[in-house]
Amino acid sequence: MIPPLDVYSVRTDETSWLGPADSLEKALEIVRQTGAGSYLIFSQTTGHKNFYEVDPNGTIQQRYRPSGASSNEVI
Repeated sequence: MIPPLDVYSVRTDETSWLGPADSLEKALEIVRQTGAGSYLIFSQTTGHKNFYEVDPNGTIQQRYRPSGASSNEVI
């Protein structure tokens, strides 16, 4: 089975694929390990794109929730 999530690093002029993830928890671990910056997690199942920001302390904050997603729906 193909993992349902794709993780991307988003830079000013470049988006780089970091790899697949089986769950949001694993996707966020990839993001945290990669370091400070902006990230996109794309769900192949729902088509939703969620954006996250990681600060230098490793704190992850969601920056965008797709329209139509409920407040407790992450992807």
